[in-house]
Amino acid sequence: MKLTARSLVLGALVVATSATCVRLGFWQLARMRYKHAIHAAQRALLARPALELASALPATPPETGSRVRVRGRWEPAAYVLLSGRTHLGAAGVSLVSAVRLASGEQVLVERGWIEAADARTAHPEQVADSLADATGVVLPLERSLHPTPWIELASERPGTRLWSARALDADSAAARFGGTLAPWMVRALPVKAHEDGAPIAEDYVVPDETMHLSYAIQWFSFAAIIALGSVALARRRPARG
Repeated sequence: MKLTARSLVLGALVVATSATCVRLGFWQLARMRYKHAIHAAQRALLARPALELASALPATPPETGSRVRVRGRWEPAAYVLLSGRTHLGAAGVSLVSAVRLASGEQVLVERGWIEAADARTAHPEQVADSLADATGVVLPLERSLHPTPWIELASERPGTRLWSARALDADSAAARFGGTLAPWMVRALPVKAHEDGAPIAEDYVVPDETMHLSYAIQWFSFAAIIALGSVALARRRPARG
């Protein structure tokens, strides 16, 4: 078969495209190994005994992703409802309130989902909060260059303020809760004996890295399809006299 300039260009394109797909496949495998190391470290943190916090905040902040048990009293003066949260397909909000330790310092706790038809409005202040005992995962409470606005809602209990927000940020939280607030927060984990009407906490799931293996297989498949398909087409093309 006589090679023409056109066939040489097409052949070069096939080789380059196949090589790119193979390279992307190996990149996904590298990402899988990298994510595996991160996720293994996260699972090891979760497996540690929970740090007990009751008297005061620790001098050194707990590691993000570790477990803590916070005990004190729920602060009844302020609640935040994180809007647009769903549970089993139902609309609702995620309740955030503060636990006041014996020292007077506070820790924000995302306590779980509450049903709300408009995914924005609920009234947790109607239920009298008392002693707090929450075990959960430590998450960062970061500052934001562009914090989402907090909208104050009408409270049904005098002396209690209620806000709706899309997300938490350190500055907005400090401005509304006052006092000494931990520079991190806690996402509560489910409890075995769930009380009726209490917020529904969800498991903290460490993601796996299997999607990167799937992506790698796809890229290797694309490389094989392009290379083998091009060879098959070239063989079927009739030779020109």
